[in-house]
Amino acid sequence: MNHKKVDPKSNSLRENYHLLISGIAPRPIALVGSKDSSNNFNLAPFSYFNAFGANPPVVGFSPALSGRTGLPKDTLVNIESTKEFTVSIVTSEIVYQTSLASSEYEKNIDEFDKSGLGKYNSNIISTPGVLESPFIMECKLIDIIKLGNKPGSGNLILGEVVFFHINEDLFKDDGSIDAFKIDQVGRSGGGWYTKVKESLFKLSKPKGVGVGFDSIPYKFLNTSLTGNQLAKLAAIEKIPKYININIPLNFNDLVKDLSEYINKDEIETAWQYILKWKYLNE
Repeated sequence: MNHKKVDPKSNSLRENYHLLISGIAPRPIALVGSKDSSNNFNLAPFSYFNAFGANPPVVGFSPALSGRTGLPKDTLVNIESTKEFTVSIVTSEIVYQTSLASSEYEKNIDEFDKSGLGKYNSNIISTPGVLESPFIMECKLIDIIKLGNKPGSGNLILGEVVFFHINEDLFKDDGSIDAFKIDQVGRSGGGWYTKVKESLFKLSKPKGVGVGFDSIPYKFLNTSLTGNQLAKLAAIEKIPKYININIPLNFNDLVKDLSEYINKDEIETAWQYILKWKYLNE
């Protein structure tokens, strides 16, 4: 793999922006509801967004200063004033309305009305969430961290989640949320988005502490086995006890069989092949 070396200081704002949004993707989208001191409501999407802790539950997003004018977005000004906001998760059913809400309307224009999205009354704060979203968070401001004072500079807004509103149909019997039912949309580079449920795959976490790549005989690290396949071997907590089995004598055939066992998640069998090879060759 050949990497192009890029110094961000030699790039324009636009070039750095496109590198960031293309390379860091897909990103979850926060559809943020806010209001000003005169109770004018605002709604805007932000994909510089994530969760930052669970005790207390904290979310954060970053409305950047305008790349053209350097002025702050209405969302930032509103939250600085009222110290509260809502975050509604964007699903495929409202993604076009969400995009419409991103339009640069005048300050006193209500993007709820412009986008056709309904207001969902909050329990604790006075800012509404989005009625059509299955997952809404009421947030009180913790801090605003200003990341610069130039056009395109970020402003990391951190808020404590003081109330959740979650569609009951999303829950599984064990109380967790069904990843296929929530149907979130993620933001990628350019005009591209991701339907999360169409990209889901399950990855088993290592049980305990994996033995690591350095426990795999070096010769197997330089074969057609992929990094992901080798990681499955390295994730085993304990190398199994050697059992005398028959294996292909040709090394390439052995690697081919190994690959098949790993892909079927028969990791202990794969290790037995390695142990038998090691017994015969070391």
